Amino acid sequence: MLAETALHLLIEHFEQGLAVTDRCGRVQFLNRAARAYLGRGLLRLERGCLRGTKPADSAALRRIIADGVAGLGGSVRLEGGGAPLLVAACAIPPPAGAVPEGAVLLRLVDPAAARLPTAAMLQDQFGFTPAEAALAVDILAGHDLAASAAHRRITRNTARVHLRHLFEKTGARRQAELMRLLLLCPQPIAAAQSGGTEISAFGPFSSSNGGCEYRSIQRS
Repeated sequence: MLAETALHLLIEHFEQGLAVTDRCGRVQFLNRAARAYLGRGLLRLERGCLRGTKPADSAALRRIIADGVAGLGGSVRLEGGGAPLLVAACAIPPPAGAVPEGAVLLRLVDPAAARLPTAAMLQDQFGFTPAEAALAVDILAGHDLAASAAHRRITRNTARVHLRHLFEKTGARRQAELMRLLLLCPQPIAAAQSGGTEISAFGPFSSSNGGCEYRSIQRS
């Protein structure tokens, strides 16, 4: 039960959207992030099936779901809904001895909503000083050294010293390598400090919510 609760917690509060569909694209499960994409208009439901906001996006979704059913996997960039959405698909193997049903797992990523590690997390992970961690956060936010120095009210030479320390403490040799390593910093799940987590699953199809209705399962 402990492992099951932990897995439910991870799935529901994973910052990427997760969706499970059948071979026709009918939704069986959406985690919280995926439901938020529906609410923001990045995706939609049509008679219980997951669709894009434009015909070309819907066709792309159908194609990668079909590829997933065939065991090929695939990925696509959806352009509708006012913001890009990155989608990857893979088949879900059936349980041993079961008849294959063609279920597909979709991973949905909104690049604009990616959560960056905080300065405190970087200090804990890599032993940065507060000033070094602040520079690292600026780098992850896309600021160059001059902009970060101006923002932090330090000289460029001081910023260069901090950057050298970041390389030394992480073992990175290039700034691109440094950014990749910092982005891999694991982040705690905020909901882990609550009394439980609520998992929303899609139940019997109906005319509500675009053809699906979802129910909540309370995990304590």
